[in-house]
Amino acid sequence: MKISNELKEKLDSPCWFHGTEQAFDTWLIPPPPKPGENLLVPHTAIFFTSDHDFAKGAGNKVAKVSISSSSRILDTMENYEASEKVRLALSQHEIASRTQNVQHDFWHEGWKTGDVLRMTYSDPVLENHLQQMTVNLSQQSGLPRDAASVVVQHNSARGLIELICTSAKRLGFDAIFGHEVDRHSSKDKVIAQPWMAVLSKGVVSKPEWA
Repeated sequence: MKISNELKEKLDSPCWFHGTEQAFDTWLIPPPPKPGENLLVPHTAIFFTSDHDFAKGAGNKVAKVSISSSSRILDTMENYEASEKVRLALSQHEIASRTQNVQHDFWHEGWKTGDVLRMTYSDPVLENHLQQMTVNLSQQSGLPRDAASVVVQHNSARGLIELICTSAKRLGFDAIFGHEVDRHSSKDKVIAQPWMAVLSKGVVSKPEWA
């Protein structure tokens, strides 16, 4: 398993955090939907970071866990071959193929900066598609157009992340590791925060609540 020494040192140690609004006793994969998220693309993975404050941004309750070193983890910055397989799988998807995220350099550099987890595109066909989704959602739900646009953008990013996770799982990985963009922890700069998506049961310990 090709993973960095930095990541190896963080395995089997209770240094991973998950922020939420509701405490629970065990992890479910896929996780149950959060209240009020009926308009969002559901995730089948559970997300962790090794930065406590960043995790707290997702909810007032923070669970601390360890991640097993016996699990098969795709370190996107160390395992080029496997990361490239995930990229190529996404490049065959009707929507993902129209994003910059699946372009070779953007993909591999984006795991270092976190940009790969935010949908980026310049394709007018994709732009028109998302605009039509906004119109449809606004008409169906009664949401104002601006609010519907935010939901569609959020859905699109979640959908891309879900494709990444399911593609990694099909390759036999229990988790995928990279970075996520953090624009909130510091007023002066954007931070690339450690990000771990757990795809399989038995990878993380029971939650300990801070």
